[in-house]
Amino acid sequence: MKNRDYQEKYKKSYNDKNKIVTFPLSVAFFDELRKRAMYLDLKTNSYAKSIITAFLNNSTPKILSYEQKEFINDYIHISRGIANNINQIAHKTNMNEQIDINILINSLRKYEEEFKNFISKT
Repeated sequence: MKNRDYQEKYKKSYNDKNKIVTFPLSVAFFDELRKRAMYLDLKTNSYAKSIITAFLNNSTPKILSYEQKEFINDYIHISRGIANNINQIAHKTNMNEQIDINILINSLRKYEEEFKNFISKT
């Protein structure tokens, strides 16, 4: 029963704060909207909402292209690898374990090479 009450309160609160807008759009305009949304890897409605919201806020839509998202994901992947390596080194050091310097240097070289490749893409 608590779950049902929570859901009802949530729905009422949501409906009080948000309204759904629907309007007809010519097929040509809809196709163009859908094409642009697909290019940005978004759903058509999400893209339309971001355009309208940005217009009402007198700003430009804050939408990342597929290429920008991939760029950010690559950066995060490389950064996480480095952070994971540092955490492993810190853990071994805290446990008074020996660290193989050759493995450490090779690992750092690998990440340095990945960053060089990453930066050369820009």
